[in-house]
Amino acid sequence: MLLKRLFRRSEPQVDRRQVLRLYPVRNAVVRFEQREDGVYILIVPIQPRGIFGWFSRIFKLPREHRIELDEIGSAVWALCDGKHAVESIVQRLVQQYTLERREAELSLFAFLNTLARRGFIAYAKKRL
Repeated sequence: MLLKRLFRRSEPQVDRRQVLRLYPVRNAVVRFEQREDGVYILIVPIQPRGIFGWFSRIFKLPREHRIELDEIGSAVWALCDGKHAVESIVQRLVQQYTLERREAELSLFAFLNTLARRGFIAYAKKRL
């Protein structure tokens, strides 16, 4: 327990105002489809390595993973184009879904953080 504390990497602290000025950009490797009802399906390529790569060839495992977003996730994904700052996405969520600003910010930050950790989006400091 003590060793974990000593060797734990500290996450860089990012100020809320700095995050609101960033522009989320989709990763070009992640393809997506939009259904008729407006819901997005993310298509993420799988690149198994090592013994898993060997198994995937023998057993013909899928080479892509499909992730279906809900209505709000789809709205956010559509705005992750490098032209909309996080601030404008928050404002759109507040207006479109009648959310409290704080609630919209926290939910959006958590969702964008998940997308960024998985490599589905990155952030730009300037508008593309």
